[in-house]
Amino acid sequence: ATPTQTRPEEALTVNTLEEEFEEAEALTRVTSYPEPDADSMDADVGLVTSIKCTKKVKGFYTVVRNVKKAYQIQESGEFQEFNDDVEYILDALQDNNPIGTRCLSAISLASKCMVPAFRMHVRAHGTVAKFFRALHDATKDQSLGMCTATVMFVLSQDQLNMDLDRDCLELMLNLLESDISHTSALDDCGLSDVQLLKTRQKVRQLCADIQAKGHAKHLNLDNITVGHLAMEALLSLTSRRAGEWFKEELRQLGGLEHIVQTIDDCSKVIDYQVEWCPPMLDKLRKVDRCLRVLENVTLQNEENNMYLLTYRDGVIVDTLIRLFKVCDSELTRYPVFSMADKESVGFVIKECLIAILKVLINLTHDFNNKSFGSAMMGGRQGVVEATLHVLLQTPEHVPDEQKFDIIVLALILLINFVEHSDTNRRLLIEANAPSDPDALFELTQTSGVSALVRLFYQQEELARTEERKTDAILDGEQKPQASSQEEFYEETVAMLLQKAGRNMEHTLVAAYIALLLGYLVMDNKEFELFIRKHLPSGNFIVMLAVLQKFFNFMTLTSAAGSGSSRGIKATEMVIKYLSESDKTEQQT
Repeated sequence: ATPTQTRPEEALTVNTLEEEFEEAEALTRVTSYPEPDADSMDADVGLVTSIKCTKKVKGFYTVVRNVKKAYQIQESGEFQEFNDDVEYILDALQDNNPIGTRCLSAISLASKCMVPAFRMHVRAHGTVAKFFRALHDATKDQSLGMCTATVMFVLSQDQLNMDLDRDCLELMLNLLESDISHTSALDDCGLSDVQLLKTRQKVRQLCADIQAKGHAKHLNLDNITVGHLAMEALLSLTSRRAGEWFKEELRQLGGLEHIVQTIDDCSKVIDYQVEWCPPMLDKLRKVDRCLRVLENVTLQNEENNMYLLTYRDGVIVDTLIRLFKVCDSELTRYPVFSMADKESVGFVIKECLIAILKVLINLTHDFNNKSFGSAMMGGRQGVVEATLHVLLQTPEHVPDEQKFDIIVLALILLINFVEHSDTNRRLLIEANAPSDPDALFELTQTSGVSALVRLFYQQEELARTEERKTDAILDGEQKPQASSQEEFYEETVAMLLQKAGRNMEHTLVAAYIALLLGYLVMDNKEFELFIRKHLPSGNFIVMLAVLQKFFNFMTLTSAAGSGSSRGIKATEMVIKYLSESDKTEQQT
């Protein structure tokens, strides 16, 4: 037989197998219900589909169990790839490697951190602190410092804390001292000319990519310094997420000093007569961002407040008050009427004014019924008058959505001024309200108290008007236009929420004014008689009704925290005092 011919025995075997395979179906799809589970209460049990094969043909198939899905395989491979990258970069960053190697590895790390999945990976496994511990000596070499600051800057784009420990934060603060530019920082790291050029371009490209995402818009890409990148990373941290340790360490390591110095340096060129050129606006934006950090680290933190108030004889107080007056006066020249306007001069001024108000409120907050900040600031020339101007006239120059915010912030600042300071109470009693810009020929000035009383009754009347509108909706007098019953209910609820929100806003403003006037008359018969003269009825009945509504509202929401309980006690004290005062007045 030739080699191409089949032996009789082999042909017989093949034919037999083919016959057996064809007689019975190789694979059978079987659909069945699962066995009932006595413990299961789920009535909707789906069908179970399985594949079965007969014993005769089982030898032709291999059963593979627990097969992973495609996405599981991808996740596993991605996880292993990230782990390999982390180990490789971490090993190359160690201080036993040449500076050039460490710089290239740091830039490689920054590039990989541009990918959100990689950032999530290093955060989830606590690797960020390991990277910066390997770069502990970055302040000793300008090249390594630039690369380290770039890594910090890239990681900060999430605006979350970067899993920093004390050593990492200290490294970031030390890098603030360097003003070396990216064009010269890498000259001495031992890279070839080609590598040097690529690294410079990479640093600039990374910063440009982050700017394209809407971060650090005012960063000058032609002069990127180590200090600028470190400051951007610091300002991007949300210290509330970082916790109290961040506030303490920032003070102890000199971070507050850096921020105060930055605000002072940027504000020196800003004067009452200023032309808002782009460089000037950039400085004001930087002040705004620094103030947001100060707002967070001074929130109910007595140590940081005292440090800022006493640092260099209160330089931050003088700087903020001057900026406060400048922004207040300039906003009348550059009003903003749309929330969509985020590029105009007025928008930058408005945002900075709001940030200043919040920091001043924190610095005048009382601790143990004493407020060093309010006593220190209230006596500064023109502060009370400027705050009255912000309260009474500045809301006319901002979008409707922010009028309430401006009014409440100004009222809280005035309340902080007078709550524990007799001197500030007299200053407010003697202060004049800002003149009406529309009344050109009005020669007489209105007292600040008279303006506050007028605003109180205006807000109280608006609150009652909104309440009547809400009642009209509930009674069916005011029906929304809707094409179906479902849309009718949805639009009715929307109208109720809108009216209730406006009613509550007006009530809160009126209540804050009542609190302010209540603190003014506290234990001072002279001031009480002065304020009574400005009240239409000569008594506190309307104020007490508003305060009682405010008190009930705060009682319902007292679960918000300790601040609420403190506010409840203060409101209750004012209500009690005004009630007793009215009773005494009626008896006499």
